[in-house]
Amino acid sequence: MAQTIETDEEENSYDKNDAMSDDDVCVSGHIDISDDGNSAGTDGGVSQRGIKRQKGMKVGPKVIVESSAKCKSVVWEHFDKVPRPSKEDPTVEVIMAQCKYCKKFFSYNKDNGGATSHLLRHYSKACPDYKVAMAKVASQTLLNFQPSNASDTGIPVLQSSREYSQEEAKKLIAKMLICHDYPFKMVEHTWFNIVMKYLNPRYEFIGRKTIRKECMKVFESERDSLMKVLKGVDNIALTTDLWTSNQTLSYMCLVAHFIDKDWNMQCRVLNFVELDPPHSGNVISQAVFECVAAWKIEGKIISITLDNAANNDVAIRNLKAMFAARSSYCFVPKYFHVRFCAHIINLVVTDGTATITPLTINVRESVKYIKKSVSRLHKFVEICRSLAITVGEGLKLDVTTRWNSTYHMLRTAIAYRDALDSYSDSDANYKWKPSNDEWALFNTVTPILASLAEVSTAFSGSTYPTSNIFYPHIVNVKIALKEACDSKNPPLKVMGEAMMDKFNKYWEEPNNVMVIATILDPRYKLKYIKWGFRMIYEQGKALAEYNLIDIELTKLYETYDMHHRHEKADSYRSGASSSSTVDISSSLPSSASQFTSYLNETSLETSKNELLKYLDEENESLLNKKFDVLLWWRLNAHRYHVIAKMAKNFLSIPATSVSSESTFSTGGQVLDDYRRSLKPAMVEALVCASSWIKGAHNDNKVSLGPEPDDADDVEFIPFPKSMVGSN
Repeated sequence: MAQTIETDEEENSYDKNDAMSDDDVCVSGHIDISDDGNSAGTDGGVSQRGIKRQKGMKVGPKVIVESSAKCKSVVWEHFDKVPRPSKEDPTVEVIMAQCKYCKKFFSYNKDNGGATSHLLRHYSKACPDYKVAMAKVASQTLLNFQPSNASDTGIPVLQSSREYSQEEAKKLIAKMLICHDYPFKMVEHTWFNIVMKYLNPRYEFIGRKTIRKECMKVFESERDSLMKVLKGVDNIALTTDLWTSNQTLSYMCLVAHFIDKDWNMQCRVLNFVELDPPHSGNVISQAVFECVAAWKIEGKIISITLDNAANNDVAIRNLKAMFAARSSYCFVPKYFHVRFCAHIINLVVTDGTATITPLTINVRESVKYIKKSVSRLHKFVEICRSLAITVGEGLKLDVTTRWNSTYHMLRTAIAYRDALDSYSDSDANYKWKPSNDEWALFNTVTPILASLAEVSTAFSGSTYPTSNIFYPHIVNVKIALKEACDSKNPPLKVMGEAMMDKFNKYWEEPNNVMVIATILDPRYKLKYIKWGFRMIYEQGKALAEYNLIDIELTKLYETYDMHHRHEKADSYRSGASSSSTVDISSSLPSSASQFTSYLNETSLETSKNELLKYLDEENESLLNKKFDVLLWWRLNAHRYHVIAKMAKNFLSIPATSVSSESTFSTGGQVLDDYRRSLKPAMVEALVCASSWIKGAHNDNKVSLGPEPDDADDVEFIPFPKSMVGSN
């Protein structure tokens, strides 16, 4: 007689482990009990105590408990029911239980209750072959797959000798969901469970609510680990930005940048918090400071990189006052605010490229028109082939908010200039043919556009230092603009002057953070600054600016040097007090201790030539494309104790807030239409935990520079492969 157990559905989610005992799991949702509602360990039975334990627990919308033998007791995973001749009457067959491991037979009388306790005792305690089999399973529970780049990712390779742990498996699954932005419901997918059960028969079903709780546990655990890491960091640079989700909720992202003791660049999302409007400077500054205070790193902040919104100016003034009262000697107020350089470049480009706007519009609309139809793409490729134009993989369509993509779109399209001209003659509906003058103008301004595209790409990194490469790229842009301003070509001259005016406007307030960071790159040093000033300034101004930088660098070095000597003095006094009770050998003269004190005192005097020594040494080659500035400092820090501390601070400062914006990209994946019900606390947990896990496992592997691929900036419109292949 079937019994029906109904429970309220909660959030359309159930957990099989929450609903059923660990001893007997019925995948089909049916539990076999005897006709009288009791079971004494019958075939597939579940004890009455087991049934009572399920009452009030979370199960699916409806579970049918039937008297059928669809569910088996756990012992039948280790025994087979085999017909055997009866000892009393060999002509009669009886059902016996055969151990799958040692192949011994045991009595089994279904008509007499079908007791299985003796079977349980055998395989769990007495069967030697079972123990051997389980040891073999244990050695295979964690597959020893090692990807080709396992040593590069920092992810530990699991050893085959480790015992299987359901708790550890649950934690790893939670980290997988967090890092790859998988939905919680994935753990309930049929084939996910089939795969997991195949990999390890002892894997147990995990429900979505259980894994959601596990994700929060991972978040809390990783947060504690990061706090320990930050405790050992001397100084931290911040980036922050605001964003609005598809739920019209506003979020603020706060990211920490620092160089660890091994001279590796580290980047961690500290907070991803909901920020209520209005987003005034006071609100932003208060939110940032509260987040920093919660991490207990107020005294370690040296800079913050923000975009150029007006409300951020107020926020900077407030934060500068807050941190100045709490920070160390490394905090220099005039270095605190780093303007978002990529935004400035985009503003310069927007104003300066107005002369090529007609060409940009025509090319953009041409690409849109051709890509809308396969027949148009075929026709365009046929025209290219008839004109003997080498057909590449396809065209590119820009993202209007990214200047890089516009440049790449134009650079790709110019190769098909003649094909576009011919296409306009064969298609009456095509109305966006660029003129010869527009193409000629693009060729003229290409040097400026290329330099601007290059600097935008270089500033897009968050896992390699950008402060040291900022100024060389800016010098490159200024040289291109200066040449344009001196050009006799009127359109180029107008464009160069417009860009130069905008460029100078945004750097009216001097901030030499990036200049000093460039000096601390052994490829550039002070020699590059002297050369760069000569290239972009008049002779008199170049000399004046160089002298100011030289004085500023010397004063900064003296500050770090003084602190270094104080640290050594404290260390000496601590060492002297701890060794004061040690007896000096009677064989030494009485003046030995005085001479030892003299040596320690003189060792406190840092060489005044350390800065000069660094600057006078030969520069590292700029032709070495694999040069790693952080690796160089790790190998040479013992030679330049003071300069190394300066380098660790200034090289950690990012030139842009790209790291914050990339976090918002992750947030966009989290806050999709299927997860609109996620609360802000869960959003923060997923976004932050992802950053912490990847950072700890070095998924965000530090690179030496930006990748040349611009796939993220443009939409690629491929040509038909059949036609390209036959080209």
